[in-house]
Amino acid sequence: MNDVLFLDDHLSLTIWYRAAFATGGLVILLLLWVLCIRVGRSIGRYRSRLITKKWKAIFEGRAPLHHNLPSRFTIGHRHRVLVLSLWNHCYDECRSNDETARLVDIAKRLPLQPWARTLLRSRRLHKKMLAIRTLGRLDDRTMWSPLHSLITHPNLFVALHAVQALLTIHPTAAVPHLIPVIGRRSDWSPLAVATILRSAGDDLASEVLAQAATTGDQAIGARLIRHLPVTQSPRGLPILRRFLESAAQASDDFLAASLFVFGEYQDPADLPLVRQALFHPVWYVRVQAATAMGKLGTSSDEARLTALLNDPEWWVRYRAGEALVNLPSMTEEKLEMLQATLPLPEAQEILATALAKFRQRRRVQLFTGAAPRS
Repeated sequence: MNDVLFLDDHLSLTIWYRAAFATGGLVILLLLWVLCIRVGRSIGRYRSRLITKKWKAIFEGRAPLHHNLPSRFTIGHRHRVLVLSLWNHCYDECRSNDETARLVDIAKRLPLQPWARTLLRSRRLHKKMLAIRTLGRLDDRTMWSPLHSLITHPNLFVALHAVQALLTIHPTAAVPHLIPVIGRRSDWSPLAVATILRSAGDDLASEVLAQAATTGDQAIGARLIRHLPVTQSPRGLPILRRFLESAAQASDDFLAASLFVFGEYQDPADLPLVRQALFHPVWYVRVQAATAMGKLGTSSDEARLTALLNDPEWWVRYRAGEALVNLPSMTEEKLEMLQATLPLPEAQEILATALAKFRQRRRVQLFTGAAPRS
């Protein structure tokens, strides 16, 4: 019996020793694995710093290309992304066309273009966007079809990068493809679209925005057209006027956005459309029409704006009062006489506020010597 107990104790002790040895071995292996990872990352960071220093010096023109050019085989796939990022960073910091041309020349002498073409097939979105940006800046027309297919990509950032690249490569050829897409993409920021289009020229941006707004979904068009003044070009105004004059039914939102645009551009050619909208059945359209009239109106519009002071909507009355005092023909005496003849207390209250602003503005003009709008 004692022998059996001794054997059991010996067996248990043996199992315990072996388990402890195995556990210790696993711990040592895990420590070695963690150490290898840390060493590998340290080596990777060190190599990245060396590559960054060498290539940045080349891109910035601080080092001659023929002496410091690394062999294409010494740059692994991981660091090619770093090199492309450095090139684009230096491109963004260019302050003259000569600097840009020098960078493009360096990129074409190096294998950056093939790297970007390969990277375009990556599933990682940040790598794909880096490739799109690089190919557009290198004017790679052989990649037109792959880039064109990306303007309908479900990721809006990839799609907008593709739009930017196509406009950089060939603005005129890109426009017919972009207009229908811009008019359908509700997830695109109108301001971002306007900013990207401006890179191809203000006139082209204005025309494309107006065409996209008038040919696509009017709900999207109303958002797009509000950013037409960002282009600072009146090229799109005739397109907008023709649409409003010929459209069977422009949506109320689209009409309100168009009136906002007319007020920003202050073109007298838009006065007939603005006057027509002053008595639109939808109140926020009347608000925009009154606001635009304050920037475009003449002395003949005093009666129209006076009638709006009796509008049932407070915002319409408020904007009509502001527009009245902004008319170049308006004087303090006219406003006081008008206030005395208004039948509704609500209208008198609005005009009293507008009259106070008018007097304050005239005092400022007298003090500064600024001339009123003529």
